[in-house]
Amino acid sequence: MNNRLLTLLLVLIFSISATYASDWPKDVTDVMGNKVVLLHKPQRVVLASGYSFVAMSFVDEDPTNVLVGWGSELKKLDVATYNLYLKTFPKLADLKVIGSGSGDELSTETILSLSPDLVIFESWQAQRSQNLIALLNKSHIPVAFIDFYQSPLEHTVPSVRVLGQLLDREKKAEELISFYQAHMDRLTSRLNDPKIQHPTVLLHAYPGVWDCCWSSGTGGIGEYISLFKGVNVGADKFPTANGGVLSLEYLIQKNPRVYIATGHSAVDPNKALPLGTSVDTALSQRQLKSLVEQKGLNTFDAVKGGRVHGFWNYFSGSPFNIVGAEAMAKWIQPNVYQDIDPQKTMDELNQRFLPVKLTGTYWLTLER
Repeated sequence: MNNRLLTLLLVLIFSISATYASDWPKDVTDVMGNKVVLLHKPQRVVLASGYSFVAMSFVDEDPTNVLVGWGSELKKLDVATYNLYLKTFPKLADLKVIGSGSGDELSTETILSLSPDLVIFESWQAQRSQNLIALLNKSHIPVAFIDFYQSPLEHTVPSVRVLGQLLDREKKAEELISFYQAHMDRLTSRLNDPKIQHPTVLLHAYPGVWDCCWSSGTGGIGEYISLFKGVNVGADKFPTANGGVLSLEYLIQKNPRVYIATGHSAVDPNKALPLGTSVDTALSQRQLKSLVEQKGLNTFDAVKGGRVHGFWNYFSGSPFNIVGAEAMAKWIQPNVYQDIDPQKTMDELNQRFLPVKLTGTYWLTLER
């Protein structure tokens, strides 16, 4: 190799190295407005909530390359989705579990033993985990917050962007944001349509699991009811993301015209509504029919008029919420969103953004 070619090669290598190195240190502002300082690209990441894994997989083709620990939620509460990911990422089986939930339910000792260079929390964990977070800050371990659950309309796009910045996957994150925003803009651009109505809506969380009837509040999934001009029967009572219990008598008085039940794959299929990964549609149809035939619920205009639906509870945990938003838009405003196809959107998300194709029954309308 002559000297001139060698010099050019060395300059090229130096330029590439300098460009890569210039990305770090990096300052990232998370969804709670906190400044997160990363001195280098994270190599030992802990997810304080296992639910965050699906969201992480949207922007990182193999999250297990950097994960050293996680919360047990996905593994414990959505076994079907966990098992599906496990086939592609066998290292999940050996990932250290730090606990579940927030506050004292998370093991500080386990987290510190993993020597993480980044811990990612969900915003719903913040209030009860203040002592843990203070200790991590004192230990100079970067902490960042994302949120797909409490304020999905405000925080989905920033959360995707934060994940991209934290994990050095900005390009993939921005592609997803463009996709997400285009689909959301298509929905919101029609909200002044003269065919818009204002039906009363009950989003009933886990019928058959809890006593009747746990309703969504103004936040969380309830934001979509308001966005699409529905009247959330739980909004006045529960100005929160979690919602709360409404009496059957109250609901009969409100007489919802649209009924949406939530469920997931781990519920008892003979008592509650199975929905999600690997769930058979016929089973979901049978159980949803049984649930709304119960005394009281069967008096709702929604049941009499055939506007009964099922909604995967974990749409609230990742950018998949755009699919849930499209389904809900069609249910609340069927005359406005006839051409919207949530299945097509989900197929494209699976093809373009996810390393593991999610298949099952994630939403449905009760057949009459």
